[in-house]
Amino acid sequence: MTGILIIYIIKMQIEFCVLRQHMFIYQVMMIDGDFVVKIVLILAFVLAAMTAIVVHEFSHAFVAKLNGDYTAKLAGRMTLNPVKHFDPIGLLMMLLVGFGWAKPVPINSDNFTRYRRGMLTVSAAGVTANLLMAGAGLLLLFLLMPMLYVAFAGSAFVVYIQYFVRYFLEFSVVFDFMLALFNLLPVYPLDGYNIVATLFPKATGYRNFMVRYGTWILLGYIVLSNVFDALGLWYLDIFGMFNSVIYDLMGLVERASLAIFLQV
Repeated sequence: MTGILIIYIIKMQIEFCVLRQHMFIYQVMMIDGDFVVKIVLILAFVLAAMTAIVVHEFSHAFVAKLNGDYTAKLAGRMTLNPVKHFDPIGLLMMLLVGFGWAKPVPINSDNFTRYRRGMLTVSAAGVTANLLMAGAGLLLLFLLMPMLYVAFAGSAFVVYIQYFVRYFLEFSVVFDFMLALFNLLPVYPLDGYNIVATLFPKATGYRNFMVRYGTWILLGYIVLSNVFDALGLWYLDIFGMFNSVIYDLMGLVERASLAIFLQV
C-alpha cells in the first residue's frame, strides 16, 4: 500500500517549484508588520503558484489535443480553471508546507498521430510554457518596476496593489523557473524522463531502472534537499543554488529598470 501511495503522489507530479518557500505562510504570519501586507503576500504567493501549475498542466492537455489525443479535453482538463487541476491534499500541502502537487493530465499516447513527435512535444509542453511565463514575468518586472518602486503618498490601497503586483510577479518567476527545472530531471515519471525515454528507446536498462526506482529517487531528493537546507549546506542543494540565481537575476532586472527609467 505504501508503494502504491508513493507512486500515486509522484505521478501527480510533485510541483517542487517552491523549494525555498518552506512554511511560507507560517513564516509570513509570524513576522511583525502590517496584517494587510501579510495577507497580500500570501495571496500573491498562492495565486502565483496556482498560475504556474495550471499553465503547466493546461499546456500538456493542449499539445496532446494537437497531436490527436482528446483524452484530457474530454475529461475537462484542457482548461485554465484551477479547480479542474488541483488535488485537495496537494493544495493543502502547498498552503501548509510550501510544496504541493496537481492531478495528472490524462494522456493516451496510442491516440497520437505520430507517437515519437507526440511524446516529445507533450512532454516538453509544460516546461516550455513555464519558461515562457518566467520570461514574461521578468519582462513585466522590468517594465513595471518604476511604478512599483515609487511611493504614492496618502493612498494605502495603491501601496497594497503595488505590493501585490511586485510579489506576484517575483513569485511567478521563481515558481515557473523552478517548476520547469524540476520537470526537466530525467527521472521517472517527470517530463524529462519521458523525453529521454522517447529519444533513446533502446536504453531499456535506464528505463527499467527509472520505472522501478524513480519515485524513490525523487522522494529521496526532496528529503535530502530539506536536510541540506537545514544544515546550511547550500553547495549540496542544486535547486537551492538555482533558486538563489533566480533571485539574483530578478534583482539585476529590477535595478536595471530603476537605473534606466528613474536614474536611480
